[in-house]
Amino acid sequence: MAYSYTWPNSLPQSPQKGFTESGGVLIARTPMDAGPAKQRRKGKKPSTLSLTFIMTTQQVADLKNFAENTLSGTARFGFTHPRTGTIEEVRILPSNDGDLYSFSYIAPGFYNVSLQLEVLP
Repeated sequence: MAYSYTWPNSLPQSPQKGFTESGGVLIARTPMDAGPAKQRRKGKKPSTLSLTFIMTTQQVADLKNFAENTLSGTARFGFTHPRTGTIEEVRILPSNDGDLYSFSYIAPGFYNVSLQLEVLP
């Protein structure tokens, strides 16, 4: 499925506070009565990017509008991968309690904003 939206230009284009990335493949693992378990590949697993940005009060409002109104929390969008520099199709990965992002106060007008993106295969 192609994406209809892209990460807004009004938001930082790369995470200033760093990021982590995880990925791999989907594997079916079957334990055996004797010997090592058997494994088989089921497909490619989506990568996960955990990103932290420094944003202004206006950028936090722009992110909130983009995530909640434009994407309705679920739509896919184009985002420039911070390691490869290529535009990837991603979606926001909600936390266990459904939060799309979190932010914490740094100084007047500035916030640390954290979110996770699922890079779709």
